[in-house]
Amino acid sequence: MTRAPARCLALLGLIVLAVLAFACGGDKKTAPTVAAPTATVDPLARTRSFQLGVSSQPIEPTESAYRDAFELAGQLGEVVLIQRAPPWEDFLPGGTVSPRTERLTLIERQLAEENKLQLMLAIDPTLPSDRGALAGLPPRLAGAGFANPELRSAFISYAKYLALNYKPAYLALGVEVDLIFGNRGDASFRNFISLYFEAYDAVKEVSPETKVFPTFQYEDLLGISSDPPSQPLWSLVARFQPKIDVLAVSTFPGSVFSSIQEVPGDYFDALRGRFDLPVAFASVGWPSEVGGSPDEVSQLAFLQRMTAAADRLDSPFLVWFLAHDPQAPADNGSARLSTMGLMDAMGHPKNALRVWNAQLARPLR
Repeated sequence: MTRAPARCLALLGLIVLAVLAFACGGDKKTAPTVAAPTATVDPLARTRSFQLGVSSQPIEPTESAYRDAFELAGQLGEVVLIQRAPPWEDFLPGGTVSPRTERLTLIERQLAEENKLQLMLAIDPTLPSDRGALAGLPPRLAGAGFANPELRSAFISYAKYLALNYKPAYLALGVEVDLIFGNRGDASFRNFISLYFEAYDAVKEVSPETKVFPTFQYEDLLGISSDPPSQPLWSLVARFQPKIDVLAVSTFPGSVFSSIQEVPGDYFDALRGRFDLPVAFASVGWPSEVGGSPDEVSQLAFLQRMTAAADRLDSPFLVWFLAHDPQAPADNGSARLSTMGLMDAMGHPKNALRVWNAQLARPLR
């Protein structure tokens, strides 16, 4: 078994770059058209509790590719994940919402409506490579943390802006927040929790129906992402109560286990009944290529396990992070992430897509 820290969301930087490029009037190049094959199931098959979704990750950084990403998300499910760092400058005290942010808001609301998608927004304030460091800060605030009054004000204002203007079904205030504790210790984690509580209240004031929560990194919660393994960190989840509506986890077991056969059959059972909260999967994935060798069978097997776990846990949603592999070459530790799509970079379906479509065909409660 390979023990390595889970850093599977590093590719999220591509989302930010793509969004900023087209929000400023970037390249209008037409992205490749991708299409999912159809699948049929027994019409008497039991219903599913969980909405299916993918992220808004575009295949390339153009506006047309971003629009295609929403269209594909509408074909593959009922919810779309939009995850990015706050535009800090817009929401710092004395700042104003930029035309870029306003245009992006209008486009995303329109695309979600056109493709009949519910929104899962995730404010991701930290670097995927270092969850203790804030991402995209203005130069004058470089190195600041969650105790900084200006940044706290900006985070809360941005959360309230999203709740008011998007009315999302789900809003994650922080991504893989247990890693803040692991990377920066308890003092930084306490500062984030107090900020989260304030932002939670601000969101509920303007959008009481929105489900609000942080997300946790499952392999880290279990204590298996470190070498040697550590004690589980379930107490970190409890510290967000009572202001947490969903226990939402990201899980990328391929960062820890070298093969699907090594993943225990009861891998997700630790989530059952631990808290009086719905358990959801905010971002998941398994690569279709390992060590340069194709391995779509393992990806398919992992997806089957994920949907079975979502059934057992009566989950509200399951988000597979990548609908398709990115066209841009992966860098450094993101090589495995670059093949986690249900389709390849040219839109050709992988074997796991058949399983996905079979689940999608099940009636949704």
